[in-house]
Amino acid sequence: GTPCDHLGNFLPPNSPPAPPPQKANDNWTPFKSRAGFELAEVLYLKANLSQSIINHILDLWTATLIPHGDLPPLIDHQDLLTQIDAIKLGNVPWKSYTAQYQWLRPDAGPIPEWMKTEYQFWYRDPRKVIHHLLSNPEFASGIDYAPHRDFKDEERQYRDFMSGNWAWDQCDTIAMDARTHSAMFVPIILGTDKTTVSVATGQHSYHPIYLSVGNVHNRLRRAHKDTLVLIGFLPIPKGTREDAKDELFRDFRRRLFHGCLTAVNSTVKPFMLTWDLVRCSDHHFHRVIYGLGPEITDYPEQSVAAGTVYGWCVTCEADPQNLDDPTAELRTQEKMFALLEAEDDDTLWFHHGMVSDFLPFTASFPRADIYELLSPDLLHQVIKGTFKDHLVTWVEEYLKIVHGPSEGSRLLDEIDHRISLVPLFPGLRRFKQGRNFQQWTGNDSKAFMKVFTTTLEGIVSVDIIKTLAAFLDFCYIVRQDTIAEVSLTALDNALGRFHHHREIFRESGVRPTGFSLPRQHSLSHYHHHIKKFGAPNGLSSSITESKHIIAVKKPWRRSSRYEALGQMLTINTRNNKLAAARTDFSSHGMLDGTCLGEVIDRLREALEDAENNDSDTDSDSNSESEDGQDLDADEDEDAVTGPVDGPPPLSDITLALKCARGYPLGSIWELGKHIKQENLEALVQIFLFYHQNPNSAGAPSVSACPSIDSIEDISIFHSAKAVFCAPSNSPGVGGLYREMIRSTPKWKTSGIIAPRRDCVLLHTGSDMPGARGFEVARVHLFFSFALEEEVFECALVHEFCKSFDDPDPNNCMWVFEPDYDRDGFRLMSVIHIDSIVRAAHLLPVFKDDTPIPREINFTHTLDAFKAFYLNKYIDYHSFETLF
Repeated sequence: GTPCDHLGNFLPPNSPPAPPPQKANDNWTPFKSRAGFELAEVLYLKANLSQSIINHILDLWTATLIPHGDLPPLIDHQDLLTQIDAIKLGNVPWKSYTAQYQWLRPDAGPIPEWMKTEYQFWYRDPRKVIHHLLSNPEFASGIDYAPHRDFKDEERQYRDFMSGNWAWDQCDTIAMDARTHSAMFVPIILGTDKTTVSVATGQHSYHPIYLSVGNVHNRLRRAHKDTLVLIGFLPIPKGTREDAKDELFRDFRRRLFHGCLTAVNSTVKPFMLTWDLVRCSDHHFHRVIYGLGPEITDYPEQSVAAGTVYGWCVTCEADPQNLDDPTAELRTQEKMFALLEAEDDDTLWFHHGMVSDFLPFTASFPRADIYELLSPDLLHQVIKGTFKDHLVTWVEEYLKIVHGPSEGSRLLDEIDHRISLVPLFPGLRRFKQGRNFQQWTGNDSKAFMKVFTTTLEGIVSVDIIKTLAAFLDFCYIVRQDTIAEVSLTALDNALGRFHHHREIFRESGVRPTGFSLPRQHSLSHYHHHIKKFGAPNGLSSSITESKHIIAVKKPWRRSSRYEALGQMLTINTRNNKLAAARTDFSSHGMLDGTCLGEVIDRLREALEDAENNDSDTDSDSNSESEDGQDLDADEDEDAVTGPVDGPPPLSDITLALKCARGYPLGSIWELGKHIKQENLEALVQIFLFYHQNPNSAGAPSVSACPSIDSIEDISIFHSAKAVFCAPSNSPGVGGLYREMIRSTPKWKTSGIIAPRRDCVLLHTGSDMPGARGFEVARVHLFFSFALEEEVFECALVHEFCKSFDDPDPNNCMWVFEPDYDRDGFRLMSVIHIDSIVRAAHLLPVFKDDTPIPREINFTHTLDAFKAFYLNKYIDYHSFETLF
């Protein structure tokens, strides 16, 4: 990735880039002003208003301005579209070509309709799209120009795509050619998704194909920062039920798929062996060599892409009746060519799981091996596949086989009630009816796996609990933002435990034929894939599904539904243009602050200039204004003004902006009486004692504590905001994650109004690893007060204590119990909010299958049960923290 000049000549080390084109900070072309651009964004991108409503709004605006001799920045809907279409940035035009069946036709009888149909393929030039991606200044700090190997404490770390071995090996091959030595390798990541919304125009259906590049960091790709771009709609031939059984029809569909992928990548193929010159986001020119990278797709389409028989693994040669055979060798394109030369079609199909009628599209491109390039898919293989489709279903079948249909149904109802008892947690979906909901989305499955395991305790075999715990450990490890070698060892351990304990389903008759399931088998290849491609969370189909909503679903809804595809292409083009314009304006500092704030600042500056001019004119007159300046402040003034750069905080807790009403605030005693915490005064005094004596051991007497008679400015809050660094949780570019912690006497959920008192994780100052270094408490009040000109922001909490010295051996979670004093009252304390790390999620401990009274609901859970699991699976940050 050595920088070059505009002719492709390598620059000396540390050479500055050529300055980017200058732009006047008032040049909003093609818009009239900043207000015009932002208005276009709101009307077209965000509000999705109809043409008539946009015209009505702009008519009303025009009516208010005409009396003042002015007009709004946009006149009507057509003016809006005209200005957007005039944006020159971000415009990669759509192209199309048609394809038709060209092979054997029936000798007699009618020719099937699918053979006569012309199939249209719409696409955009991926080379131009990649140029836009690499030059985007928003990605300047999130692009790798060369592969890298990361280490921490001499241990290899796998994170972004270019930290994997595959990119390194590709660059070694490229560097062997003197003509391409020192070029920047750009892996092309393709993603397809036809499983949700398909677009019908006439007799044709399409599914989208997306493009990204491996140089972009995973966080950017997960944050949907326009790093994944729609580049085409692939045709899917439709036939009758009889056609679906026709081998010629199935073969044509495969050939069409591969033909389209070959065609769409044809413009980058010449630059896979000779370099292309691209100006990147660092403002340098770079010689670029392209290569086909991973393809993100679900198993059925992986089979089509790899040319393997459905039911066989696309990565290894394991027999479909024994997919987890550890001796099975990996597939390679080299072996594929050798087998095609040596074996007949039947042998290839039945003994090697190969479809021999065509070659994968990768065979047409240098250094591309389809068997290497089918990436792991967390969403469909792990979350939807193994968890939802397999494990949840198997548990239901297990109960009905072991206990009979009637008792099994009763136990499932009990599990559903337990699921409905799960306490609230920021961002967690509540399952009001347990498992009983019609359609599972990926987010439903992710939420359900967080709470499912503990609800089975006392009802199913311990081996099932251990199976689920092992699977969750595997799932959460592969979902981490950074995966170290020690994590890969833990991954192998979790997979081994999963394979061992899942035998309960074979022994109980749920899976008498075993576990040869392609999606579940794919878990065996994750270790290998992580070393090749880095952390899998940058290649999950959840990224393409999110893009599908933006690029396909919403444009479809905005269209007239008649010949919608052309309208959808236009909508996507306009969206891309607006995004490119925003990037351009932002890179020149033209979108800092708000539009209104900018106008106010200009008016203020004009007023100050006028005042200064007046002052200069009357400088000899007597003035009451202060002369001179503070000389002592000159050197330090710049040091305390403006933003401060630095790493993100491990945790930052702030109270809500608005105070709660309805509390007596005259004194701590009055407040304690109101919330029925009679000893609140003493708790505040003890808190102040430890604040003044942080190294003191033992509990002080109240008489030894500071007086609180002069406390003032008491305020109550019903929430606090936690911001902490959680890159595995957050797709945000900085890896920061925010959650709201609630403590309120009235919270409405699902029509139920009840107090909500969230639990929190507390610092202990201990260096102990994992959950051993934290405490858990339940927040009963957020409040602040002032004492001797110092403001204290506090929380009144009910403390919990660990029940055992180790986590539960079955589900691997720590057990906590509410702490009580000798008289059976809650053990309460006042803490500074800086002691809080983040919210904690507690799940009730169920000892056996005794039915829980139906009058108990989720608002009672934290009060009704005696012991709780600290849920380390509530999110990925908790999993990494609370082991």
